[in-house]
Amino acid sequence: MLKVYKTLKVYLKGETLPFLIGLAAILFVDYLQILIPKLTRSIIDGLYMSSVTQHGLLKIAGLILLITLGIVVMRFSWRYLLIGISRRAELRMRRALFKKLLTLEPEWFAKTKIGELMAISTNDMDAVRMMMGMGVVAAIDTIVLQLMVITSMLILNAKLTLYIFLPLLTLVIIVRYLGRIVHKLFRDVQESFAELTAHVREIISGIRVVKTYAREKSETKRFKHSSKDYAEKNIKMIIVWGLFEPAIGFVVGAVLVAILLFGGKSVITGGMSVGELVQFNMYMGLLIWPMIAMGWVINLYSRGRASLDRIMEILNTEPKIRTIHESYKPKFITGKIEFKGLTFRYGEDLPIVLDDVSFKIDAGTFVAITGRTGCGKTTIVSTINRMIDTGYNTVLIDDIDVKKYDLGTLRGNIGLVPQDGFLFSASIMENIKFGRPDANDWEAIEAAKIAQLDKDIMDFSEGYDSLVGERGVTLSGGQKQRLAIARALLLDSPILIFDDALSAVDTETEELIFNRLLKVRKNKTTIFISHRISTIQNADFIVVLDKGSIEEIGNHQQLLDNKKFYAEIYAMQKFEDKFEDNEL
Repeated sequence: MLKVYKTLKVYLKGETLPFLIGLAAILFVDYLQILIPKLTRSIIDGLYMSSVTQHGLLKIAGLILLITLGIVVMRFSWRYLLIGISRRAELRMRRALFKKLLTLEPEWFAKTKIGELMAISTNDMDAVRMMMGMGVVAAIDTIVLQLMVITSMLILNAKLTLYIFLPLLTLVIIVRYLGRIVHKLFRDVQESFAELTAHVREIISGIRVVKTYAREKSETKRFKHSSKDYAEKNIKMIIVWGLFEPAIGFVVGAVLVAILLFGGKSVITGGMSVGELVQFNMYMGLLIWPMIAMGWVINLYSRGRASLDRIMEILNTEPKIRTIHESYKPKFITGKIEFKGLTFRYGEDLPIVLDDVSFKIDAGTFVAITGRTGCGKTTIVSTINRMIDTGYNTVLIDDIDVKKYDLGTLRGNIGLVPQDGFLFSASIMENIKFGRPDANDWEAIEAAKIAQLDKDIMDFSEGYDSLVGERGVTLSGGQKQRLAIARALLLDSPILIFDDALSAVDTETEELIFNRLLKVRKNKTTIFISHRISTIQNADFIVVLDKGSIEEIGNHQQLLDNKKFYAEIYAMQKFEDKFEDNEL
């Protein structure tokens, strides 16, 4: 429990006063509950001895009613205060989790299932909140109330109280044993739920592919298997949890029998009054809730602890790519880029993707990178904005190692248009302005015009306010790419990278976009990755990659004169274009 508190301490900062007031309210409620059996005893003994008057009866009844009202008010108070603490702590933890996720590198997300992250952000977070809220409240209430009740029982009749200790001790052992099992089973349930969530999310995202290949039946079968696994693990936990209440019921029954036998005998022999036996029995009634709650508290704690471990596993993950201490934050970046002996592989056991790559890009230069699929083009540009990290002094911007830059400053000065540009479930305008939410509408529209998207937008009923749907499902592949281009152009960054960003655009539109880019990106560094020679032939120089190494480098004419790989690709593409023209 102490370890859990140390873990949660940072999220409970500033909650000391509400906690103390709430704790005082719980103590007061428990004390008031102890008074009612005492007052009830005085009424019963008074009636039995005929010593109580009607006025006295009304007075005691009124006092009990007043105490009950006090219990109601105080119980509301501690619920408001203590459960409110758990809600605020949950808010802080959820924010911390989201913030941590934003710091982790793409490689980490590639190894982690989205469904698992969703389960941690929802179910696990709820379990931790319940542990911090009702779990803590019930734990305090059960401990305090049990101590008060047992103390009162000992004072009333120590001998009779001792008879119920053995069953209670047995219950503690059972609860502790079952609690450990619940902890393990709940973790299994959460992991199964993550698998189920990931599967559903994947199928919904790829519903078109599923339907295209008529895989509905097979995917339904897979879902049935995942669902069955989740249900079975839940049933296992329910079986264990279901043993709590029968165990408590048996203990309560045994205790009531002991009270009736030994307490009744004491009344007959004159050792106790009828009122005292009723008082003792009412105390036992007060003990039933803590005894039942004990199992519930263990269950909440076990679930919360298992969920907290999963959450903290993420929160304790240190991002591999991060800003160093005393990082470089220039006010302006010219856009000069240099690669010096860049060698990279995605894992120690994986093949080399880039092998001793070295070349310079002067500020304001238009550079193209081409080569076969899988030759390392995307990997090269991913090192510039540190989406992947390399060795020191292998990638430099303005003669400074990219590792020394403040990460926000570095990426804020680099625009990137990937081949598959991600779009958010928002309007076209909001997607264009994603990188610059404060931009004027006319600036966003100008960026759309450069990307040759404005004509398409005019065909939408709501124009720039049209919603694109999840992941841009309402747009074609070419429209998505052009929207991503407009988003990057709006940044007007010193460095702009196009990673095969026109692959879904027709040749005519591509040429229009390219010509506009040459004008608006004049004197700004632009890197263009493409397989089409017609797209990149006007670049200041072209880098040709093959198997992770630089095969050739030079401008279009120089590479043609070399009569190597680039010239072969150019001749092949010219032949294909001519063949297509003849077909038309």
